[in-house]
Amino acid sequence: MHAQLLYLLLAVVLTGLLYPLWINFVYKYHMGEEVRGNGPKSHLKKLGTPTMGGLVFILIVSVITLLFNRSRTQTLFPVLVACMAGFFGIMEDFGKIYKTTGFRFYFRNVWLGKIFLIAPLRFMIQALLTPWRGFKEFWRIVGSSDESGMKTYQKILIQSLIGGFVSYWTYFKLGWDYIWFPLLGDVHIGWLYPVVIFLMFIVVLNSVAFTDGLDGLAGGLGLIAFIALWVMASELNYNELALFSATFVGALLPFLYFNVNPARIFMGNVGSHVLGATIAVLGVVMHREVAVLLVAIVFLLDGISSPLQQLSYALTKKRLFRMAPVHHHFELLGWHETKVTLRFWLVGALFAFLGLLVALL
Repeated sequence: MHAQLLYLLLAVVLTGLLYPLWINFVYKYHMGEEVRGNGPKSHLKKLGTPTMGGLVFILIVSVITLLFNRSRTQTLFPVLVACMAGFFGIMEDFGKIYKTTGFRFYFRNVWLGKIFLIAPLRFMIQALLTPWRGFKEFWRIVGSSDESGMKTYQKILIQSLIGGFVSYWTYFKLGWDYIWFPLLGDVHIGWLYPVVIFLMFIVVLNSVAFTDGLDGLAGGLGLIAFIALWVMASELNYNELALFSATFVGALLPFLYFNVNPARIFMGNVGSHVLGATIAVLGVVMHREVAVLLVAIVFLLDGISSPLQQLSYALTKKRLFRMAPVHHHFELLGWHETKVTLRFWLVGALFAFLGLLVALL
């Protein structure tokens, strides 16, 4: 425990020193976040608030871990996945800031007409493209905006590459094929294991990204989650992961100091993707997937409200909430932003305790 507290304090000191420098840098170069035009009007005053605050805490956590807590069996895998997710988040954040046009994955019908002159062959090509178009349309309906210049299906494809790597490494390289359930223990599910891990990774990552919409909301819930993961790792004797989680807690504390209302900096996609990816991977490495889903339940419920809203409106032209994600729904009911954030934190803390109880059964 002494070592874990030292790692935490080291992360606090380093991030605390770095954040003022980073905030001044992003202010100087106008690396500010845009605000949803259809969002709550109280958010308009946040226009131009610097983003990419998550870059600092993932940098400090990675450096401390690679220098002092490098473990092939426990910490290197989470750090690698976190950095992959963070790099993807940086791509999105720069897209928002500099209005890049994103990646273009399409095949124009006009070129089909020039190259394939035989009608049956053209018909076959169109038939092959139909599932792809259906895939893009589905994610257009249920996905988030493409303000970063990347379409939702493009984001899902990149996330799938990272999630696919996690599934491949755990199933084929590490040989894991079981999910732990409370009271039952390890349940072997064979080839379904990589499918379950892939879906868990994608869902958690996107849920955290959707939740990052209020000052301090995702950062505070992330802090609560990593405290729970810290305790979980200690109790299950994953000592290096306990040090890693303590480091993450220490790195999040200064960020939250600058991120609570009124926020001086947002974590951006680089931060939300890192939080989501790391929470999911730690659950996998500790074989406590079910418990970690309970720890992250507020992220999951808030995150799923957005695609549910999109699907409901697309199918019935009726909205389930006044605005999605659901944290905005409570704002439009008249709750102040800080009231929403604090109550979400309280619910998150309750489920963190429940997740810990389940993990240790």
